[in-house]
Amino acid sequence: MKRPNVQKLQAMVDDFNARFPVGTAVVRYALIDPLEMPTTTATTTPAWVMGGHSAMVTVRGFPGGQSLEAIRVL
Repeated sequence: MKRPNVQKLQAMVDDFNARFPVGTAVVRYALIDPLEMPTTTATTTPAWVMGGHSAMVTVRGFPGGQSLEAIRVL
């Protein structure tokens, strides 16, 4: 399994945070059956790199971090 590139993840997080402040409206998709339950919500924290392997952000109404791959900005 290929290791994530931490520098690329950090660049993605930095770009997201520069363009989208906390409170930005987003759609959160489930990673399993993503089209089944899209939910309109908003970010509640800046994005961060979690454990050197994932770019994450928290959103209103969902516990814990959500992968930036599952978030689409409105």
